Amino acid sequence: MDFKLGLLIFKNRSKLSKLIEQNAEPEKILKQSKLLDKYIAQGMNLINKRS
Repeated sequence: MDFKLGLLIFKNRSKLSKLIEQNAEPEKILKQSKLLDKYIAQGMNLINKRS
């Protein structure tokens, strides 16, 4: 996986955890979750292309 993409996943996973711990609005949590899913999907696509 690309280093930059790995950092984006780590950063967004941390943001999502923080939002959940703070009992943020469900819309914010959902938006962050979708963004994290997008980055994870990109990472999986990169792994599949390299195989």
